[in-house]
Amino acid sequence: MDFLLLTKSTTFIIGPIATLLGYIMDGIYRIGVHNVAWCIIIFTVIVNILLLPLTIKQQKFMKLNSIMQPELMAIQKKYKDKKDQASVQKAQLEQQAVYDKYGATPTGGCMTTFIQLPILFALYQVIYRIPAYITGIKDMLMNVVTPVMQQPDYINKIAELAEANKLPIDKIDYTVADKLVDLFGKFNEAAWEQLKGIFPALENVITQSSQEFLKVNSFLGGLNLTEAPGFKFSIALIIPILAGLTQWLSVKTMGNNQTQSDDMPGAGAMKSMNTIMPIMSVFFCITFPIGIGIYWVASSTARMLMQIGINQYMKKIDVDDMIKKNIEKRNKKREKKGLPPINANATIKSANKAAEAAARKKELEEERAKKPLTNSTEYYKQKSENMGTIASRARMVQDYEEKKGKKK
Repeated sequence: MDFLLLTKSTTFIIGPIATLLGYIMDGIYRIGVHNVAWCIIIFTVIVNILLLPLTIKQQKFMKLNSIMQPELMAIQKKYKDKKDQASVQKAQLEQQAVYDKYGATPTGGCMTTFIQLPILFALYQVIYRIPAYITGIKDMLMNVVTPVMQQPDYINKIAELAEANKLPIDKIDYTVADKLVDLFGKFNEAAWEQLKGIFPALENVITQSSQEFLKVNSFLGGLNLTEAPGFKFSIALIIPILAGLTQWLSVKTMGNNQTQSDDMPGAGAMKSMNTIMPIMSVFFCITFPIGIGIYWVASSTARMLMQIGINQYMKKIDVDDMIKKNIEKRNKKREKKGLPPINANATIKSANKAAEAAARKKELEEERAKKPLTNSTEYYKQKSENMGTIASRARMVQDYEEKKGKKK
């Protein structure tokens, strides 16, 4: 239920963010960059710059986390084989004391990622549906969509054309002009030729508009951004190769800013992901349209170059100052809520005190259980915690009488 709620809320957020990012993409095209590939590259650089404050915040948490991890791991090892409630409570309090000591929170890194995710999903939506966000390209395609929708039986003809080119098919959507714009925005040169064959009366209109569309969607002298490179030898494979290479370099550059022991939780999984991600980048960019691949390459390159600068910045950061500022920020928030300021030592003391009380209680219960039953008063005292209903008390008396009879 929580996952579904999160998915719905994320979907609700993506629309407005995509619209905002779409304005940026449209603005780039309007200022004279009449090539979708270069629009994507410039757009990707701008978005990564806008995300830079969140990226730096995440890097700071990662640096702090690498310092906290030895202490957190020591606590985990200390209570590794202790599953009783008192030990679990003490472990949690001691871990929280470590976070308080550094002015951090367990969800510090996650929150930054959660903020970035809707932005990244919205960004993909803009890249995948370029005509929906760039007015100039949409108008170009509307010159074809409008007369096509006036042709008899156009819905079935378009559906057959989409099926032949392995494109999305939904006859109901074809009654809406914007849906046809999305479909035509995925057409390659072969699909445009087929469209002219289906509607010969519109040949001149289709020829003019398709030539303009293919021109703004070309890259490196002939790559069509709407086509996927596929598993065949061609110059288009340079995009997936560059995607994998830049992804690997980006990961390596980010790794230079992290000092993570192999014993730390998730270290093995992180290393595996650092190897798998570049391979996945190659695979996805082979199967996705080249436009997505260009975004992937531009994004990895932008992150890599910015990471070099971030690494230099992080080296100059004094950890003690960062911890001091973190604690000050958290205490200001706590003060607004009417809560006392963070005191790590007090937290540790309260953890030990609570654990000692729980341990003492457990010892008393064990000692009481070992003592022989002398009379009904003692028996009732031991069972007093379970005395609820009249029926339970009656069963208690019966149990005592039976135990007493067995001893005789």
